[in-house]
Amino acid sequence: MARASVEMNQLIADPFGTLRRLRAEGPVADVVESGLVAVLRYEDARALLADRRLHANFTDFLHRFGITSGPFYDWMAGSPLNRDGAEHQRWRALMLRTFTPRSVERLRPFLGQAAHGLIDGFAARGSCEFVGEFADAYPSLGLSELIGVPAEDRERFTGWANAIGLGFSPFVALHIAAVDAAIAQLLAYAGELAAARRADPRDDLVTRIATAAAEDGWTDDEVRGAIAGLVFAGHDTTKNQLGWMVAMLAGRADLWDAVARQSIPAADVVEEILRYRSSVSAIGRTATEEVEAAGCRFERGERMILSVWSADHDERAFPDPETIDPAQSKKTPHLAFGHGPHHCLGAALARAELQEGLVALTARIGCPVVGPDATWRPPVGLNGPTRLPLTFTAR
Repeated sequence: MARASVEMNQLIADPFGTLRRLRAEGPVADVVESGLVAVLRYEDARALLADRRLHANFTDFLHRFGITSGPFYDWMAGSPLNRDGAEHQRWRALMLRTFTPRSVERLRPFLGQAAHGLIDGFAARGSCEFVGEFADAYPSLGLSELIGVPAEDRERFTGWANAIGLGFSPFVALHIAAVDAAIAQLLAYAGELAAARRADPRDDLVTRIATAAAEDGWTDDEVRGAIAGLVFAGHDTTKNQLGWMVAMLAGRADLWDAVARQSIPAADVVEEILRYRSSVSAIGRTATEEVEAAGCRFERGERMILSVWSADHDERAFPDPETIDPAQSKKTPHLAFGHGPHHCLGAALARAELQEGLVALTARIGCPVVGPDATWRPPVGLNGPTRLPLTFTAR
Protein backbone atom coordinates (compact mmCIF):
# COMPACT_ATOMS: atom_id res chain seq x y z
CA MET A 1 0.00 0.00 0.00
CA ALA A 2 1.21 3.51 -0.83
CA ARG A 3 2.34 5.54 2.14
CA ALA A 4 1.40 9.13 2.81
CA SER A 5 4.26 11.55 3.42
CA VAL A 6 4.73 14.49 5.73
CA GLU A 7 7.40 17.11 6.29
CA MET A 8 8.76 17.75 9.78
CA ASN A 9 7.87 21.43 9.61
CA GLN A 10 4.22 20.46 9.11
CA LEU A 11 4.30 18.36 12.29
CA ILE A 12 5.89 21.24 14.20
CA ALA A 13 3.49 23.90 12.88
CA ASP A 14 0.27 21.96 13.51
CA PRO A 15 0.99 18.59 15.12
CA PHE A 16 -2.52 17.42 15.96
CA GLY A 17 -4.19 18.72 12.81
CA THR A 18 -1.47 17.15 10.66
CA LEU A 19 -1.65 13.83 12.50
CA ARG A 20 -5.44 13.76 12.19
CA ARG A 21 -5.18 14.27 8.42
CA LEU A 22 -2.53 11.58 8.09
CA ARG A 23 -4.52 9.04 10.15
CA ALA A 24 -7.42 9.52 7.77
CA GLU A 25 -5.15 8.80 4.80
CA GLY A 26 -3.62 5.63 6.19
CA PRO A 27 -1.94 3.86 9.10
CA VAL A 28 1.60 5.11 8.37
CA ALA A 29 3.40 8.06 6.78
CA ASP A 30 6.96 8.67 5.63
CA VAL A 31 8.62 11.64 7.30
CA VAL A 32 10.31 13.41 4.37
CA GLU A 33 14.14 13.42 4.31
CA SER A 34 14.41 11.70 7.70
CA GLY A 35 14.46 7.99 6.90
CA LEU A 36 11.64 7.54 9.41
CA VAL A 37 8.18 6.03 9.08
CA ALA A 38 5.50 7.36 11.45
CA VAL A 39 2.99 4.79 12.75
CA LEU A 40 -0.21 6.68 13.39
CA ARG A 41 -3.06 4.51 14.64
CA TYR A 42 -3.62 3.22 18.16
CA GLU A 43 -3.88 -0.54 17.62
CA ASP A 44 -0.85 -0.59 15.31
CA ALA A 45 1.30 1.50 17.67
CA ARG A 46 0.33 -0.58 20.70
CA ALA A 47 1.03 -3.86 18.89
CA LEU A 48 4.41 -2.66 17.63
CA LEU A 49 5.45 -1.44 21.07
CA ALA A 50 5.02 -5.03 22.26
CA ASP A 51 6.74 -6.56 19.20
CA ARG A 52 10.12 -7.98 20.22
CA ARG A 53 11.34 -7.80 16.62
CA LEU A 54 11.55 -4.05 17.10
CA HIS A 55 14.38 -2.65 19.19
CA ALA A 56 14.97 0.68 20.87
CA ASN A 57 18.05 2.10 19.17
CA PHE A 58 18.60 5.62 20.40
CA THR A 59 22.15 5.78 19.08
CA ASP A 60 20.74 5.66 15.53
CA PHE A 61 18.82 8.82 16.40
CA LEU A 62 22.04 10.50 17.57
CA HIS A 63 23.93 9.38 14.45
CA ARG A 64 21.41 11.26 12.32
CA PHE A 65 22.51 14.48 14.00
CA GLY A 66 26.22 13.79 13.69
CA ILE A 67 26.73 12.67 17.29
CA THR A 68 28.86 9.52 17.44
CA SER A 69 30.84 9.92 20.66
CA GLY A 70 31.02 11.82 23.92
CA PRO A 71 29.62 11.33 27.44
CA PHE A 72 25.95 11.50 26.44
CA TYR A 73 26.41 9.18 23.46
CA ASP A 74 28.36 6.67 25.57
CA TRP A 75 25.76 6.77 28.35
CA MET A 76 22.90 6.17 25.95
CA ALA A 77 24.78 3.43 24.07
CA GLY A 78 25.11 1.48 27.32
CA SER A 79 21.75 2.45 28.75
CA PRO A 80 19.09 -0.23 29.36
CA LEU A 81 16.73 2.15 27.55
CA ASN A 82 18.80 1.43 24.44
CA ARG A 83 18.96 -2.34 24.93
CA ASP A 84 16.61 -5.23 24.35
CA GLY A 85 16.44 -8.95 25.04
CA ALA A 86 18.41 -10.47 27.92
CA GLU A 87 20.39 -7.32 28.72
CA HIS A 88 17.26 -5.25 29.05
CA GLN A 89 15.51 -7.90 31.13
CA ARG A 90 18.51 -8.14 33.45
CA TRP A 91 18.23 -4.41 34.22
CA ARG A 92 14.46 -4.52 34.46
CA ALA A 93 14.58 -7.39 36.96
CA LEU A 94 16.90 -5.35 39.18
CA MET A 95 14.64 -2.30 39.01
CA LEU A 96 11.54 -4.37 39.81
CA ARG A 97 13.28 -5.64 42.94
CA THR A 98 14.15 -2.14 44.12
CA PHE A 99 11.74 0.36 42.55
CA THR A 100 8.50 -1.07 43.90
CA PRO A 101 4.92 0.30 43.88
CA ARG A 102 4.93 -0.11 47.66
CA SER A 103 7.91 2.22 48.03
CA VAL A 104 6.12 4.78 45.86
CA GLU A 105 2.88 4.55 47.87
CA ARG A 106 4.85 5.23 51.07
CA LEU A 107 6.03 8.44 49.43
CA ARG A 108 2.56 9.95 48.92
CA PRO A 109 2.41 11.90 52.23
CA PHE A 110 5.78 13.45 51.44
CA LEU A 111 4.61 14.37 47.93
CA GLY A 112 1.52 16.11 49.30
CA GLN A 113 3.59 18.06 51.82
CA ALA A 114 6.14 19.01 49.18
CA ALA A 115 3.44 20.24 46.81
CA HIS A 116 1.83 22.40 49.51
CA GLY A 117 5.24 23.76 50.49
CA LEU A 118 5.84 24.97 46.93
CA ILE A 119 2.31 26.40 46.63
CA ASP A 120 2.90 28.36 49.86
CA GLY A 121 5.38 30.43 47.88
CA PHE A 122 2.83 31.83 45.41
CA ALA A 123 -0.79 31.08 46.38
CA ALA A 124 -1.46 34.36 48.21
CA ARG A 125 0.06 36.35 45.32
CA GLY A 126 -2.60 35.19 42.86
CA SER A 127 -0.04 34.50 40.15
CA CYS A 128 3.03 32.42 39.45
CA GLU A 129 5.35 31.21 36.74
CA PHE A 130 4.37 27.59 37.10
CA VAL A 131 7.40 25.91 35.53
CA GLY A 132 9.93 27.83 37.61
CA GLU A 133 7.94 27.89 40.84
CA PHE A 134 6.45 24.40 40.86
CA ALA A 135 7.00 22.00 37.95
CA ASP A 136 10.80 22.30 37.88
CA ALA A 137 11.21 21.68 41.60
CA TYR A 138 8.49 19.21 42.51
CA PRO A 139 9.59 16.02 40.66
CA SER A 140 13.15 16.22 41.96
CA LEU A 141 11.89 16.54 45.55
CA GLY A 142 9.94 13.28 45.32
CA LEU A 143 12.60 11.42 43.37
CA SER A 144 15.39 12.61 45.65
CA GLU A 145 13.43 11.49 48.70
CA LEU A 146 12.89 8.06 47.15
CA ILE A 147 16.46 7.67 45.91
CA GLY A 148 18.10 9.08 49.02
CA VAL A 149 19.69 12.27 47.71
CA PRO A 150 20.66 14.73 50.47
CA ALA A 151 18.45 17.83 50.50
CA GLU A 152 21.39 20.13 49.83
CA ASP A 153 22.14 18.37 46.52
CA ARG A 154 18.63 18.43 45.04
CA GLU A 155 18.99 21.69 43.11
CA ARG A 156 22.00 20.27 41.30
CA PHE A 157 19.93 17.26 40.25
CA THR A 158 17.31 19.55 38.76
CA GLY A 159 19.87 21.46 36.72
CA TRP A 160 21.51 18.32 35.39
CA ALA A 161 18.19 16.70 34.48
CA ASN A 162 17.01 19.83 32.64
CA ALA A 163 20.19 19.94 30.56
CA ILE A 164 20.09 16.21 29.75
CA GLY A 165 16.48 16.59 28.59
CA LEU A 166 17.77 18.64 25.65
CA GLY A 167 19.42 15.46 24.37
CA PHE A 168 16.03 13.90 23.61
CA SER A 169 14.95 16.26 20.86
CA PRO A 170 15.74 16.76 17.17
CA PHE A 171 17.73 19.83 18.25
CA VAL A 172 20.21 17.83 20.32
CA ALA A 173 23.20 18.90 18.20
CA LEU A 174 22.67 22.53 19.23
CA HIS A 175 22.95 21.64 22.91
CA ILE A 176 25.33 18.68 22.97
CA ALA A 177 28.10 20.49 24.89
CA ALA A 178 25.71 21.32 27.76
CA VAL A 179 24.19 17.82 27.62
CA ASP A 180 27.63 16.18 27.76
CA ALA A 181 28.71 18.32 30.71
CA ALA A 182 25.51 17.57 32.64
CA ILE A 183 25.62 13.79 32.16
CA ALA A 184 29.30 13.66 33.09
CA GLN A 185 28.59 15.48 36.36
CA LEU A 186 25.50 13.40 37.09
CA LEU A 187 27.33 10.12 36.48
CA ALA A 188 30.18 11.17 38.77
CA TYR A 189 27.72 12.12 41.50
CA ALA A 190 25.73 8.88 41.08
CA GLY A 191 28.93 6.85 41.45
CA GLU A 192 29.88 8.69 44.64
CA LEU A 193 26.40 8.25 46.07
CA ALA A 194 26.37 4.49 45.32
CA ALA A 195 29.77 4.08 46.97
CA ALA A 196 28.59 6.00 50.03
CA ARG A 197 25.51 3.79 50.36
CA ARG A 198 27.56 0.60 50.11
CA ALA A 199 29.69 1.84 52.99
CA ASP A 200 26.72 3.19 54.99
CA PRO A 201 23.47 1.49 53.88
CA ARG A 202 20.17 3.29 54.35
CA ASP A 203 16.52 2.60 53.60
CA ASP A 204 16.53 4.20 50.16
CA LEU A 205 16.53 3.25 46.49
CA VAL A 206 20.25 3.80 45.88
CA THR A 207 21.13 1.42 48.70
CA ARG A 208 18.79 -1.23 47.30
CA ILE A 209 20.16 -0.80 43.77
CA ALA A 210 23.79 -0.87 44.91
CA THR A 211 23.21 -3.95 47.08
CA ALA A 212 21.19 -5.89 44.51
CA ALA A 213 23.59 -4.95 41.72
CA ALA A 214 26.55 -6.27 43.70
CA GLU A 215 24.71 -9.57 44.18
CA ASP A 216 24.00 -9.77 40.44
CA GLY A 217 27.53 -8.89 39.31
CA TRP A 218 26.87 -5.38 37.93
CA THR A 219 29.85 -3.13 37.23
CA ASP A 220 30.26 0.27 38.86
CA ASP A 221 29.60 1.92 35.47
CA GLU A 222 26.31 0.04 35.12
CA VAL A 223 25.21 1.03 38.62
CA ARG A 224 25.95 4.72 38.22
CA GLY A 225 24.38 4.69 34.75
CA ALA A 226 21.18 3.15 36.13
CA ILE A 227 20.96 5.70 38.94
CA ALA A 228 21.60 8.56 36.52
CA GLY A 229 18.85 7.23 34.26
CA LEU A 230 16.36 7.27 37.10
CA VAL A 231 17.26 10.84 37.97
CA PHE A 232 16.78 12.09 34.43
CA ALA A 233 13.69 10.05 33.54
CA GLY A 234 12.07 10.82 36.86
CA HIS A 235 12.50 14.56 36.53
CA ASP A 236 12.24 15.91 32.99
CA THR A 237 9.29 13.85 31.78
CA THR A 238 7.25 14.60 34.91
CA LYS A 239 8.19 18.30 34.89
CA ASN A 240 6.88 18.61 31.35
CA GLN A 241 3.78 16.55 32.15
CA LEU A 242 2.94 18.79 35.10
CA GLY A 243 3.10 21.77 32.76
CA TRP A 244 0.84 20.10 30.22
CA MET A 245 -1.59 19.06 32.96
CA VAL A 246 -2.09 22.56 34.33
CA ALA A 247 -2.12 24.20 30.89
CA MET A 248 -4.79 21.79 29.61
CA LEU A 249 -6.96 22.15 32.71
CA ALA A 250 -6.74 25.95 32.68
CA GLY A 251 -10.20 27.14 31.71
CA ARG A 252 -11.77 23.78 32.66
CA ALA A 253 -13.18 24.94 35.97
CA ASP A 254 -15.64 22.04 35.92
CA LEU A 255 -12.85 19.46 36.19
CA TRP A 256 -10.60 21.60 38.40
CA ASP A 257 -13.34 22.20 40.95
CA ALA A 258 -14.56 18.61 40.77
CA VAL A 259 -11.12 17.43 41.86
CA ALA A 260 -11.11 20.03 44.64
CA ARG A 261 -14.52 18.80 45.86
CA GLN A 262 -13.38 15.18 45.48
CA SER A 263 -16.41 14.49 43.29
CA ILE A 264 -14.07 13.09 40.66
CA PRO A 265 -10.83 11.26 41.53
CA ALA A 266 -7.65 13.14 40.69
CA ALA A 267 -6.35 9.84 39.28
CA ASP A 268 -9.07 9.80 36.59
CA VAL A 269 -8.28 13.34 35.47
CA VAL A 270 -4.54 12.63 35.41
CA GLU A 271 -5.02 9.57 33.20
CA GLU A 272 -7.07 11.57 30.71
CA ILE A 273 -4.51 14.37 30.60
CA LEU A 274 -1.80 11.77 29.97
CA ARG A 275 -3.83 10.63 26.97
CA TYR A 276 -4.72 14.10 25.76
CA ARG A 277 -1.24 15.67 26.02
CA SER A 278 1.62 13.41 27.03
CA SER A 279 5.06 14.94 27.42
CA VAL A 280 6.45 12.15 25.22
CA SER A 281 5.11 12.68 21.71
CA ALA A 282 6.59 9.59 20.03
CA ILE A 283 8.72 6.48 20.65
CA GLY A 284 11.40 5.32 18.23
CA ARG A 285 11.99 1.71 17.20
CA THR A 286 14.14 -0.13 14.63
CA ALA A 287 13.10 -3.37 12.89
CA THR A 288 15.62 -6.16 13.46
CA GLU A 289 14.00 -8.30 10.79
CA GLU A 290 11.27 -7.95 8.19
CA VAL A 291 7.98 -7.05 9.88
CA GLU A 292 4.48 -7.03 8.43
CA ALA A 293 2.34 -4.58 10.39
CA ALA A 294 0.00 -1.63 9.97
CA GLY A 295 -0.79 -2.78 6.46
CA CYS A 296 2.88 -2.38 5.45
CA ARG A 297 6.11 -4.27 5.21
CA PHE A 298 8.98 -2.83 7.25
CA GLU A 299 12.40 -3.96 6.08
CA ARG A 300 15.20 -5.02 8.42
CA GLY A 301 16.90 -1.88 9.72
CA GLU A 302 13.97 0.38 8.92
CA ARG A 303 13.38 3.02 11.58
CA MET A 304 9.93 4.00 12.72
CA ILE A 305 8.38 6.55 15.02
CA LEU A 306 5.40 5.22 16.94
CA SER A 307 3.41 8.41 17.40
CA VAL A 308 1.97 8.50 20.92
CA TRP A 309 0.19 11.76 20.18
CA SER A 310 -1.49 10.33 17.10
CA ALA A 311 -2.34 6.95 18.67
CA ASP A 312 -3.87 8.56 21.75
CA HIS A 313 -6.02 10.79 19.53
CA ASP A 314 -7.11 7.99 17.21
CA GLU A 315 -10.84 8.17 16.61
CA ARG A 316 -10.90 4.39 16.27
CA ALA A 317 -9.84 3.98 19.91
CA PHE A 318 -11.32 7.05 21.60
CA PRO A 319 -14.85 8.27 20.82
CA ASP A 320 -14.12 11.98 21.30
CA PRO A 321 -10.34 12.32 21.25
CA GLU A 322 -10.20 16.12 21.02
CA THR A 323 -12.19 16.53 24.25
CA ILE A 324 -10.84 16.03 27.76
CA ASP A 325 -13.23 13.43 29.16
CA PRO A 326 -11.90 11.13 31.93
CA ALA A 327 -14.32 8.37 30.91
CA GLN A 328 -12.35 7.78 27.70
CA SER A 329 -9.13 6.71 29.44
CA LYS A 330 -11.04 4.26 31.63
CA LYS A 331 -12.20 2.29 28.60
CA THR A 332 -8.96 2.32 26.59
CA PRO A 333 -5.48 2.58 28.15
CA HIS A 334 -3.35 5.42 26.80
CA LEU A 335 0.22 4.95 25.56
CA ALA A 336 1.86 7.84 27.44
CA PHE A 337 4.02 5.37 29.40
CA GLY A 338 4.60 3.13 26.41
CA HIS A 339 3.65 -0.53 26.31
CA GLY A 340 5.39 -3.88 26.16
CA PRO A 341 9.00 -4.64 27.20
CA HIS A 342 9.95 -0.98 27.63
CA HIS A 343 6.82 0.13 29.50
CA CYS A 344 7.93 2.92 31.84
CA LEU A 345 9.13 1.53 35.17
CA GLY A 346 8.61 4.92 36.79
CA ALA A 347 4.93 5.11 35.84
CA ALA A 348 3.77 4.55 39.44
CA LEU A 349 5.96 7.41 40.70
CA ALA A 350 4.90 9.75 37.89
CA ARG A 351 1.23 9.01 38.55
CA ALA A 352 1.65 9.58 42.29
CA GLU A 353 3.41 12.92 41.70
CA LEU A 354 0.83 14.13 39.20
CA GLN A 355 -2.10 13.04 41.37
CA GLU A 356 -0.79 14.48 44.63
CA GLY A 357 0.27 17.65 42.82
CA LEU A 358 -3.18 18.10 41.29
CA VAL A 359 -4.94 17.49 44.62
CA ALA A 360 -2.80 20.13 46.32
CA LEU A 361 -3.14 22.68 43.51
CA THR A 362 -6.93 22.40 43.25
CA ALA A 363 -7.24 22.70 47.02
CA ARG A 364 -5.17 25.87 47.20
CA ILE A 365 -5.94 27.87 44.06
CA GLY A 366 -8.91 28.36 41.76
CA CYS A 367 -8.84 27.21 38.14
CA PRO A 368 -5.94 29.14 36.60
CA VAL A 369 -5.68 31.25 33.47
CA VAL A 370 -2.56 30.93 31.30
CA GLY A 371 -0.90 34.21 30.40
CA PRO A 372 -0.22 35.22 26.78
CA ASP A 373 3.56 35.03 27.16
CA ALA A 374 3.73 31.28 27.83
CA THR A 375 6.53 29.57 25.89
CA TRP A 376 6.91 25.94 24.82
CA ARG A 377 9.49 23.46 23.62
CA PRO A 378 9.02 22.49 19.96
CA PRO A 379 6.22 19.87 19.76
CA VAL A 380 8.51 16.95 18.93
CA GLY A 381 10.25 14.41 21.14
CA LEU A 382 9.99 15.22 24.85
CA ASN A 383 8.21 18.54 25.20
CA GLY A 384 6.13 20.85 27.35
CA PRO A 385 6.07 24.47 28.52
CA THR A 386 9.31 26.28 29.28
CA ARG A 387 7.46 29.21 30.83
CA LEU A 388 3.85 29.03 32.05
CA PRO A 389 2.57 32.23 33.71
CA LEU A 390 -0.69 31.70 35.60
CA THR A 391 -3.20 33.92 37.33
CA PHE A 392 -5.78 32.58 39.79
CA THR A 393 -7.72 33.23 42.95
CA ALA A 394 -6.28 31.81 46.16
CA ARG A 395 -8.49 29.45 48.14
